[in-house]
Amino acid sequence: MLPILNVTIPFFALVACGYLAARARRVPGSAVGALNTFVLYFALPAMMFRFASGAPLSAIANLPVFGAYALTGVVVLALTAFGLRWGNRDKWPDVAFGSLAASWANWGYMGIALLPALLGERAIATLMAAGIADLTVVVSVSLALAARASGGNRSTFAATTGALAGVARNPLIWAIGAGMAASGLELRLPVAIDEFLRLLGTAAGPVALFAIGVTLYRPHKARIRAETLIIVVTKLLVHPILCAAIAIHLFGVDRESARVLILMAALPAAGTVFLFAERHGANHDRIAAVILVSTVIAFFSFTGFAALVAGTG
Repeated sequence: MLPILNVTIPFFALVACGYLAARARRVPGSAVGALNTFVLYFALPAMMFRFASGAPLSAIANLPVFGAYALTGVVVLALTAFGLRWGNRDKWPDVAFGSLAASWANWGYMGIALLPALLGERAIATLMAAGIADLTVVVSVSLALAARASGGNRSTFAATTGALAGVARNPLIWAIGAGMAASGLELRLPVAIDEFLRLLGTAAGPVALFAIGVTLYRPHKARIRAETLIIVVTKLLVHPILCAAIAIHLFGVDRESARVLILMAALPAAGTVFLFAERHGANHDRIAAVILVSTVIAFFSFTGFAALVAGTG
């Protein structure tokens, strides 16, 4: 357990630093956009491209990994949606994004930093394949649910195609695609460019984790209701357990890749869900509470899953 804590404590401490900096007004709220821009458009794409260009195509274009993670996300989303719609009587936008918070892990900022540190750099290829499944399948299903508020098949179709168009504009998708093309063509980067990308990519993890902490701080206290805790438990416990069952027993994913998927699913809710909820007029205060609580509890739950995964040999 101590070797795992030696990895998780520093990473979650960086999140805490961002939170405390925002709380102490050392980092203004306006800085969040700049931090996110640096991570999303510069540091993470550099890391993704550099790794994808040096990895075998088969490691990233991994259909069992893609299928297992996509199915897991959709099942978790559907189960949560059922509970929120018929158990809590939520409106469709609230159903859509409450469910997305339970099924979309923060792999973009937190997973990219944590998983390679725990499982080695080979984890990044699996993370890419599973991340593409999240962006193309799980997010699209959620947006299709949100479109039910307007009624009609046309709005559902428009929401789905809009989501896919958004995926096509995502810089991470472009970076992965360009890296895979470079790998397929067996292109070798010049030393100076490779070193530039390495330096830029190295900054992704620390800045992303600090940015998460800054984003978590809100001047007003988050209202934590019963359904908030249910979503958090679903995200941190049901999602990884179901992922293990589907990946190993249904898709026959190899043990090493299954470890990556389980720990991806064990991560807290993705911060981008808040932006979706705010844009669609959904209950974004609940999403903010889910993200905050799941990130705090994830220090313990994620560390526990990491210890279990490491103990599977």
